[in-house]
Amino acid sequence: MSEPGCGDPWMALRASFPIFEQRVYLASQCLGPWPRQAHRDLEQYRSSRQLHNRALDAWFERIDLTTKQIEHLIAAPRGSVALRESATGAHAALLAAIEPSSARNRLVVTELDFHSTLHLCSAQTRRGFELVVVPSRDHSRIVAEDVLAQIDERTAVVSVAMVSRYSALLDVSALVARAHEVGALVIVDAYQAAGIVPLDVVELGVDALVAGNHKWLSGDTGLAFLYVEPALVERLQPMYPGWFGHQDIDGFVHAHTFVDAYRPVTGARRFQQGTPPMQPIYGARAGLELVLEVGVARLRARNLELTAQLWQGASELGLRC
Repeated sequence: MSEPGCGDPWMALRASFPIFEQRVYLASQCLGPWPRQAHRDLEQYRSSRQLHNRALDAWFERIDLTTKQIEHLIAAPRGSVALRESATGAHAALLAAIEPSSARNRLVVTELDFHSTLHLCSAQTRRGFELVVVPSRDHSRIVAEDVLAQIDERTAVVSVAMVSRYSALLDVSALVARAHEVGALVIVDAYQAAGIVPLDVVELGVDALVAGNHKWLSGDTGLAFLYVEPALVERLQPMYPGWFGHQDIDGFVHAHTFVDAYRPVTGARRFQQGTPPMQPIYGARAGLELVLEVGVARLRARNLELTAQLWQGASELGLRC
């Protein structure tokens, strides 16, 4: 966002979103508003689609751009992010590569994790995992100490949401420290954090993180991403690989590739499968660019400021908050 010489820079940012000309919008935690430039990006996608197979070069460039933007957003090393069609798909691809053992088979989740995550993790019991569900004390928040109490030497994976869709932030750093102390992996669902809470995956020390673009990143549905810690990713073999995660991405032009053993590419892209979702990738650029230009820390501070104003105004009207 380019700040004008005078006036409120936040109003200049609001002008980038057509929906604010029509209504007050308070549902970014569900579907973020689209910036005006995203509509133009989709026109570029439609134009590229008319090129048929000649569009591939432009598509690969756009895939690389989007991946780099996301890596910048979460302060991830180059090559540690994979694009997926949904956060659940990203989460599933990773879990499928983690094998439980008789001594270490516990999968710790919380009662307030997104229901799609809970469905996915519950299904892992068919693979030999034991599901441990940490309850909420008040049905609106998770207390970190309650999760810590369930992490021990039997734990293989701790999978938690960084931001509850009901209430608050979870102290992920404490969970990571405890999990690593006993040799467990930590997967963080940051869907409700990406774009509104500053993220540094290296500083957090998480083993993996999943999120997506259609909430606080003001992107399109159908695009999510998976970060996997670089040392860990080289130890994991995708259970459901595809051509886009192959070491030789152009290998489909060689007949022998179909019968040769699968060779995963170095880095997180091994968890991608088929052709990436190009329309959502085009639709993601503008939102990511705005978030990166303004800065997540500034957006977070503004969000807290507006929340405080809303809370005060509601209280003055006698509304229960």
